[in-house]
Amino acid sequence: MLGFHGPSEHMYTVLLDLPSIGSQVVRKAPASYTKIVVKGMTRAEMILKVVMAPHEPSVVFVDNYIKLLADSNPETFQKILDMKGLKRSEQSTMLELFRQRLPNPPSGPDGGPSLSFSAPTPEQESSRIRKLEKLIKKRIQ
Repeated sequence: MLGFHGPSEHMYTVLLDLPSIGSQVVRKAPASYTKIVVKGMTRAEMILKVVMAPHEPSVVFVDNYIKLLADSNPETFQKILDMKGLKRSEQSTMLELFRQRLPNPPSGPDGGPSLSFSAPTPEQESSRIRKLEKLIKKRIQ
């Protein structure tokens, strides 16, 4: 099972069973729902791995963050540094290193930025999860 262990494995199982709670019929969760749960739990596990990792050497920490979370948003990186409890002076050094280590965005044929379809932002993902929660509550009632 996807590397989830202990409490996170239990949470994963509960989330997957959520669509059939309160129903007389036990059925497998829809594939789209399962995909959202797996994606969300995987991201949560990656965030925990990054937060628990030592922040020295800084280059290794930043590279692991970029590799594990594939997130180039400085605000998200800042939140991870806050979770680690780093001092502001350490954070500013890490943020500068983070900006330097980011891969250059791909450019289009004219040298400008190319159009690409990116993964949903955390806000969009949160909105999807809220819609899903409402749908589940309607089914349970």
